[in-house]
This record gives sequence, C-alpha cells and structure tokens, in this order.
Amino acid sequence: MAVTFQDYYEILGVPRTASEEDIKKAYRKLARKHHPDVNPGDKSAEEQFKKINEAYEVLSDKEKRQKYDRFGENWKTGQQFTPPPGWGPQPAGGGFSYTTGDEGDFSEFFQQFFGPGMGFGATTQRRRTGFNTRGADIEAELPITIEEAFHGGSKQFTIRRGDGTTKTYRVKIPEHSYAGRQIRLSGEGSSGTASSGDLLLTLVYQNHPYYDIDNFDLYREIDVAPWEAVLGAKVPMETLDGNVRLTIPAGAQSGLKLRLAKRGLFRSDGGRGDLYAVVDIAVPEHLTAAERELWEKLREESKFDPRL
Repeated sequence: MAVTFQDYYEILGVPRTASEEDIKKAYRKLARKHHPDVNPGDKSAEEQFKKINEAYEVLSDKEKRQKYDRFGENWKTGQQFTPPPGWGPQPAGGGFSYTTGDEGDFSEFFQQFFGPGMGFGATTQRRRTGFNTRGADIEAELPITIEEAFHGGSKQFTIRRGDGTTKTYRVKIPEHSYAGRQIRLSGEGSSGTASSGDLLLTLVYQNHPYYDIDNFDLYREIDVAPWEAVLGAKVPMETLDGNVRLTIPAGAQSGLKLRLAKRGLFRSDGGRGDLYAVVDIAVPEHLTAAERELWEKLREESKFDPRL
C-alpha cells in the first residue's frame, strides 16, 4: 500500500543540516504553539502536535535520523513510497508489537519505515523449557509522559501478535511512577502447554515540549524579558507540583540555572530529583514606535558594552 511521505525536517521547519540544538529549539517552539492544552478542542492543532512529536522522535535520535536521511533524502512531500514485502526491521518476540493510543500514535509511514513497534521499544521473550511448560513472558516498553508518571492515570495500547490477532488493554499507571518501573499483566504473554506467560511493561518517558530529563532531574527554560533580567523580578512558572513564582535575581544572564529542590521526578526509593529553571532572555521581535524610542534612548544613555 502506498504511503504518503512526510518530510520531518519540513514539519519542524529546519534544514537537513540542523544541529541537535536547533532541532530541539524548533520542536519546543512548535510543540508549545500546538499543544492540546493551549488549543483545547482544536483537532487541527492536535493533529499537528502529533506530527511534530513524530518528527522530533526521529530527528532527535542519532540512529533513527541517520536511517531517515539515508532512505529519505531524495523524497519530497507528497511522493508515494511502497515498501517491498519484508522490508525494514521486524520486532523481536515472534512478531509481537504494539501501538499506544492518544498522542502516542505514529503515522503509517513511520510504522513501515522503521518497522512495527520500533517507535515503542523492542520486545523480548523469556522462555522456559519442559514438557508442561509455562508460556514465555513478553517484555515491552510503554511510553508515558512525565505528567502521567507523576500524577498517575491510565494508558491504552493495542497488542498485535504474529498471527495477526490484536487485543486492546487499558492499564493503570500508579502515581509517583518512574522510568524503569514495570507493570505486570499476568497471563497475557505467550501461551504454553501448562499456562501462559506474563506481559511485562517497562515505563519509559516520552519527549516533552517543555522539559529536558536528566535521570531524575528536570530542566526547563524560562523566558525572561530584558528588564526582568536587569532589574530582577518574580515570574510565574508551571511545575509538576503546580504554579510557582520564580525569583529572577537582578543582573541574571541567559543560561543561569535556578534550582528548585525536590521538584523533579520520583525515584524508586520515593525520593525526588530537582527542577532547574534555565533563564532565557527573550527579546521582543516587534516594537511600537513608543517602544523603539525608549530602546533608542536607552542605547544612548547606557555605557554597557557586552563585548568588554
């Protein structure tokens, strides 16, 4: 079946030579603009948000990006691509793969280009020998957002096995979960002569439009106006625990890290990492005549030289 090719570089608005940092900046800017929380009920924004996340999922991963560049560099938007039978990597575990619901869905092209299940982690089986055997356990990764890990919730996904049959599950994500935590679905693994094995789901974090994740620490850029950086200010910032008023010290520079202790992700021992707000001084792109006049006056009055 023909698949409409999507140019991930075009979706993010970056050239093919873009650096990892350029790709990340473009992703964050677009993700914030089209995030469902910012556009409630807007199906068009929701669809674009999915495409943006799909593009970043590929281009932010060195190995996937190389594969994408190798096979896709001569294709243009709208070109049709028909993979030959058996083309592309296949999932481990006898053909077991799964897709998640909601924002975790990936396009048909992504599934065929990188292989079924590749976007959601490889699967493995643990086999047991014997005459009356218990079936193999099946292991897979279940992508979740850091909000789902923190607050808990439920996640729907569909298993597609090697025989072509599918089964949909909805599992509970316990609050204060963490990457690496396993959820066991008893009897949902491979069939054996005595009993079936289990399905073991390991939680992994999805990319986030606002946060960088470093183990259990979170990093989030906070936009600050030039006058706020110069004079100091208290600015609002969202965290997993709710909104806070962040104190920006006078004379703050871009890149300054402000630590909010124990506001990061949960660890397996119940402790938490930290949240770091990273100052990013935002310059206004459009000025009124009055604003321009004030900036010009400041330029004339100021003796500051950033190059000294």
